Amino acid sequence: MNKYIKELTEYLQPLEDSERDEVINFYQEYLEDGGFDYYEACVTELGSSKQLARKVLADYSIKSLDDPQNGSSASRQRRAPKAQVKTIWLIILALLSTPVTIPIAIVVFAMLFAIIAIGAAIVVSIIAVVLAFIVTVLVAIFIGFSLITVNFWPGMFYLGAGVTGVGLTLIGIPIIIWIIRWLIRGVLSISKWLYAKIKHRDKAQERGAHK
Repeated sequence: MNKYIKELTEYLQPLEDSERDEVINFYQEYLEDGGFDYYEACVTELGSSKQLARKVLADYSIKSLDDPQNGSSASRQRRAPKAQVKTIWLIILALLSTPVTIPIAIVVFAMLFAIIAIGAAIVVSIIAVVLAFIVTVLVAIFIGFSLITVNFWPGMFYLGAGVTGVGLTLIGIPIIIWIIRWLIRGVLSISKWLYAKIKHRDKAQERGAHK
């Protein structure tokens, strides 16, 4: 049992000390009360330490995102996209560790893969279009400055087009950021829904729920 708890502690390093201690104490107490003294017995009862840790990390990450008291509103908004992407990844790892039947696993992972692939393709496409547009704007400005002393009106045309492009870029960037954040939130919502549908509470959690 000590080996199992030690491994679980190492896998739960991303958690805060207080959260990790709470989890470790809970499962250690369960294993001690149940008489699961041997490593193999612990794995049979709760799954491998890595599987259990992935599920715990996903649960805590979801709980942290959903907690309205987790920092100020401004700080939550600043770290939201990064935290959401991290949660999506932890959910995927937890789902990969969840014992489900083969057909269900195929459907779930196919859905997740399709959603993430589509979202990533949209984001990459948006970034590529923005970069191409910025390059075009810079070229237009360069041509405008090059022509203005030789041929004034064509030079002004290119400069005007370049300045207009700069304005459109400044307007478009916040919109693009909003779209990317919306896509991340959408993928997160679907991932949380899938996770809630197929995850199972281990025997220790079942016992805790019925206390």
